[in-house]
Amino acid sequence: MACAPLPREIIKWLQGLDLSFSIKNPKRDLSNGYIVAEILSRYHPQDVDMNTYENGSRLEAKVDNWEQLYKLFKRKGIGISKAEFDPVIHCAPGAAVMLMHKIYTFLTRCVVQAHAPIQELVNFQHELPSFMRDTASKRLKDPEIARIQDNVERTIVAIDTLGVFHQERRAIKATEAPALIRQERRLRMGLSQEDQSHDINQTDSVVVDEVKVKALQTGSAQLRKTDEKNQEAPPPVATSSRTSLLKAVSSPQTCCAALAGLQQSQAIAKPATEIMRPLVFSIIQESEEFSKMIDTKKEDIVVAFMEQCREGVRDAPGRDVHRDLNGIAAPPLELRMREIEETSVRVFETLAKRAELLVDSLTKSPPEFWKVWTTFYPALADFSESSPIFESALYFFKRLGELMREQDAQLTQQMMTEVALASLAKELARSPEKRELLCEVIYCFVQEDTLNHILTLRALKEKVGDDMAVYVPCLSSLVNLDGQAGLLDEHLLDLYIYYALMAIQSPKPRVRVAGLAIICSVTGWSSQHQPVVALLPHFSALANDEWWEVQAQLLRLSAKLLGRLSTERGHAAVLGPEDDGSASGASRLEDGGEASVEAVIEEILSIVSRLFAVSNSKNVLQVGLSALVHVLPDYPNLLPVFVAVLLGQTPALRQRLLQEVEGDDKAGHTYVHGNFTCTYEETCLPEIWPHLDIAKTLTMQLEASPPERLEIEHLEVLLASLPFFFDEDEADEWLHIFEKVKRYVFTTLVDPQLHLLSTQIIRKFWASGVESIAAKTRENSLDMMGETLSMLYDGSERVEEASVIVFLREMRSRDEDTQAEVDRMIDRFAESHPDKYQASQLHTVSQD
Repeated sequence: MACAPLPREIIKWLQGLDLSFSIKNPKRDLSNGYIVAEILSRYHPQDVDMNTYENGSRLEAKVDNWEQLYKLFKRKGIGISKAEFDPVIHCAPGAAVMLMHKIYTFLTRCVVQAHAPIQELVNFQHELPSFMRDTASKRLKDPEIARIQDNVERTIVAIDTLGVFHQERRAIKATEAPALIRQERRLRMGLSQEDQSHDINQTDSVVVDEVKVKALQTGSAQLRKTDEKNQEAPPPVATSSRTSLLKAVSSPQTCCAALAGLQQSQAIAKPATEIMRPLVFSIIQESEEFSKMIDTKKEDIVVAFMEQCREGVRDAPGRDVHRDLNGIAAPPLELRMREIEETSVRVFETLAKRAELLVDSLTKSPPEFWKVWTTFYPALADFSESSPIFESALYFFKRLGELMREQDAQLTQQMMTEVALASLAKELARSPEKRELLCEVIYCFVQEDTLNHILTLRALKEKVGDDMAVYVPCLSSLVNLDGQAGLLDEHLLDLYIYYALMAIQSPKPRVRVAGLAIICSVTGWSSQHQPVVALLPHFSALANDEWWEVQAQLLRLSAKLLGRLSTERGHAAVLGPEDDGSASGASRLEDGGEASVEAVIEEILSIVSRLFAVSNSKNVLQVGLSALVHVLPDYPNLLPVFVAVLLGQTPALRQRLLQEVEGDDKAGHTYVHGNFTCTYEETCLPEIWPHLDIAKTLTMQLEASPPERLEIEHLEVLLASLPFFFDEDEADEWLHIFEKVKRYVFTTLVDPQLHLLSTQIIRKFWASGVESIAAKTRENSLDMMGETLSMLYDGSERVEEASVIVFLREMRSRDEDTQAEVDRMIDRFAESHPDKYQASQLHTVSQD
């Protein structure tokens, strides 16, 4: 086929079209697409304007012509893809003739029988001596493969070329096998060369028993199993797999070479596309938009779906209304995009649910895995991390990796590290916002043990290269996955701490941030915090860093270390100062020399005092509040600055920390726009902090600097400091706090802006489950309520009377004791301010 001319039928057809020039050399004459446009103009004169095509040999002219033709192919439903006409542009042997066959078939509805290229090549190769035949290496050195710029496309073409080569070899061996077997038999029987030549043409019935050969694996264990029984027993499989994985990681390979090493040619695997096709087809048929765009009779439904999914989203910004091939007005673009998105999500979710159907094919045939990966991987690259399509594709790959790992863990890991990781590494470098999610995909294909995770981290380093700005942030995500799996032993810790130490010394602030994030995770997940404490001099230097995220991560790290060291200090206190041996190990940490736990704590607290100040960045303080709240019970000296910082935060930031968050809203926050900022989880402070200590600290600050009136931030913090259930042992202290703040709280009861917060605080005390707190606070509120009601009716701008009446009615309806106290408050006000009482609606409070 590569050297075959155009068939006679096609030549006659072209002559009848009265073209501007005849096609003498298809490879040359069709390369610029001009003559193809002229052919199509004879069938679609309204759609082809020959003035827009240039009959030139420049590459720009060729590309422009074919781009116009490609749009026409899609509009008219001609099944010619870019992969088919791209070789024509570059004059690839046989490409122009194959393309002309397709154009002829589509336009005339006639089929011309083409020669079988493989059989021609087999015959040609068979005529040559064995030492002159092509090798796989020679086929892969084809310049037509080397010129393809896209790595994925080049790899696919190389795999197809290898497939054709092996198919040829099998055909040649099938034709030569009988003669070789006969020759071997005669040699064994002692026949002479003359007898052999005399009998070579005689019919000889030879029966060859089928022998099933198990495919070779890359590890040495499988090779040893085929040795004779008298040889020594092979080592354990685990040792062999470790050796093979280590060699695979340490010797970089191209995707094509990796697939060749992983391929199991003897295994019979059903093509994955055949499994997925009915699943995808059933969903596509239900979508009107996809049904219009995809010709299910001519195209591979799986590949066509993915192409249309990408192109549909890519073409989204532009028109509000489009027209289909028949000129009928289509729905608005927003509705089309929603339908495409919903259908795409359904496809990925269906494939994820039925992923077990694909596992057998993908583990038996690595090229099938490569096809599935390259088909659907663009969904991870082309869509944003917030897209439902990206989320569903992510779930599909994670589910597929977990199932494949259950089937064949070693092979699955090799396919990830040696085949798929190269494309993932590019996306990790290109899209920082997706790194955490893509790292989860990587680990889904990797065996869950320390050694294989180390090998995977090394493989990722080779794919990423020396770009620490990519590799270290990836480690900051992967270390959390290792921590959750409980795999952070000394070997993994050494790797993470090594790169973290390099990162915090980097001149790039983003790398320093990622390095500190790694150390934070190590401190949080591992009990071995001594190596982190040894880096304390480096942290002290970073306290002067001006980059806000470096300061934020340093505060997180300081809080985690303080938590660890408080446990260490408590253990040392239990053992006592006179204990030896283990006691000295518990009470001392290595940091060059020996430093006491107290000295280390003081140094960390000095770092906190420099960074956790009201004047610092609000973003840094927001991270610090969520981090330091965990250590407040152990370090009460942090309470004054903690409350001061909380009061100084903006309302939006403060309310996020004081309100309980449920469900998906617990996701992390990014405080600045951009792809390179980290995500920070915010803590609901009232769930963790010591309520009584916070309330005492706030009260002391109000006493030290008495304000004229409380602001909204004071009431919010005071309300959050009140526990859901009061402790009876703390009743006296809570009553003391109430006495200190009640004047401020009742004053704000009539303030339109603060009324709601004030009622919530009063309700907490009056309706307390501890009877002593409830009774005494109601009794002590008698005089203050009279003054408050007096202010309500003094003519100034106050809250509406109805709001106060609703509050009093609610309190009165709780129980008999509260009802009596509320009636007493109203009666006292009626006696002291009869005129205001007569003008009010307070008499309605007691009406049921």
